[in-house]
Amino acid sequence: MQLHLRKRYKHFSRYREIANVLVRHGFGYLAQQFGLAEFTGPRREHAGSREQPSLSPAERVRLVLEELGPTFIKLGQVLSTRADLLAPEYIRELEKLQDRVPPFPFAQVRERIQMELGQPLEEIFTSFDPVPLAAASIGQVHRATLAGGQEVAVKVERPGTEKTLSTDIEILYDVARLVDRHGPWREFYRWEEMVEEFERTVREEIDFVREGRHADTFRHQFAGDPTVYFPAVHWDYTTSKVLTLEYVEGVKLNALAEPAGQGIDRRLVARRLTDALLKQILLHGFFHGDPHPGNLAALSGDRVLFMDFGIVGRLDENLQEQIGNLVLGLVRRSTPQVLRAVESLGVLPPHVDREMLHRDIDALREKYYEVPLGEISLAESMSDVMTVAFRHRIRVPAQFTLLVKTLVTLDGVAVQLDPGLSIIELARPFGRRLLARRFSPEGLQRLIVEHLEDYHHLFTHLPRRLDRVLDQAGRGEIRIKTVNPEMSRIAGRLNAMVNRLVLGILLGSLIVGSSLLVGRGYTVFWGLPLAEAGFTAGGFTALALIISILRSRRF
Repeated sequence: MQLHLRKRYKHFSRYREIANVLVRHGFGYLAQQFGLAEFTGPRREHAGSREQPSLSPAERVRLVLEELGPTFIKLGQVLSTRADLLAPEYIRELEKLQDRVPPFPFAQVRERIQMELGQPLEEIFTSFDPVPLAAASIGQVHRATLAGGQEVAVKVERPGTEKTLSTDIEILYDVARLVDRHGPWREFYRWEEMVEEFERTVREEIDFVREGRHADTFRHQFAGDPTVYFPAVHWDYTTSKVLTLEYVEGVKLNALAEPAGQGIDRRLVARRLTDALLKQILLHGFFHGDPHPGNLAALSGDRVLFMDFGIVGRLDENLQEQIGNLVLGLVRRSTPQVLRAVESLGVLPPHVDREMLHRDIDALREKYYEVPLGEISLAESMSDVMTVAFRHRIRVPAQFTLLVKTLVTLDGVAVQLDPGLSIIELARPFGRRLLARRFSPEGLQRLIVEHLEDYHHLFTHLPRRLDRVLDQAGRGEIRIKTVNPEMSRIAGRLNAMVNRLVLGILLGSLIVGSSLLVGRGYTVFWGLPLAEAGFTAGGFTALALIISILRSRRF
């Protein structure tokens, strides 16, 4: 089916770039499908289709996203968390997307800082390293020293980020609306809603004021905890485009085997990192969404340093409770509890096979039943749940998919530090704390207060409604209405069958009656013999019956 993407000609050059990249990596049919072929030369599709024949479709998708730049790299990274949407081979490829780009010139850094902070760079900082510590598509980080002597890390947004993002987001919305109207998956997913979620995520990531607030939230939640550290924000030197954080010298977790990591207890660091993230997820409902080794370091005293707070996850109370139920179900190896948690976490499609879903979840239980609890990988079991969601087209909240991605990343980091560490063993005490908190007097009181208005409405209106129902029942006025969407189709088919039966009876009667009248000499209008008239009418009836049967294609 030929689709026509709404083309905004103010984005002409971007459409042309997207179309050419698609063709170059063998996706010319998509450019044709979305009406973008006009932006490419007629010979390029044939040439592009021959490129890299040994690469799989998933690999070519990754290359397309990398070539299209920051917005599409971020899109791929977000999609790599959606194991409920994409097949495993695509998830594996998208996980390889690296947000590494060459740094932008120091002159642009100076210009951005002066524009945002209203002062020349030299008046704010006594020293400023022109070589960045790290560079990414959104911004880059420089080490500096404030006039007061504090060492800081300054994150500066890359020029042109906002413009590129706005253009690409508009294009993604146009594609999503088109797929929602005509795509084969529109019954299961609302692509426009997913683009909205992606836009919220990426716009939050490029707002450095929000990132600073995330850091402050973590500092507040872990105040007084000596096992972890979150750098402080220098708000006088922070805007939406420039973020100034306390600079803390640490050893990256992937460098603990080097001389700089000597004297640090790797196993203790792994346990403290896991404990901190489980607290964020299960107790606080606010967690670091990108805990890869580049964003983590170890400090003296075996403390864990968290960095880069652009990607965070939030769990509302209901979602947090369902995740707790899922963890408890896995710990207890209870298929019904896991099934209830999965059903409450996601939106089940209308035609889901519940028996097959139950069987798949039961297979998960069997997979882990004989395995000692300490040897079960929480990340693997969560990934298995996402595989079941993908198989049954269950839509799960984006925050849950980010949580699974976070657990998978945590599992990889923690196991490198301590191969014998079991996250699910460390999660068991949190499960008990969740139960204790849920059924504590304070928890029950909060539950009652939150639903007090609902209870009041129910109990004040229930007697009157019950009296009305009983009164109608006594007068025989209650009617039970059943609606079956298939009934009209069945009734139509029955009606056609009855009509054919009547025609068949009429045909038989005409033939038998006409046979009895042969040779009797009875005539009708204009002297036509009655028997022949009967045979003629029977012939037309038979023809009508045959045509009806042939049209229905049911024999």
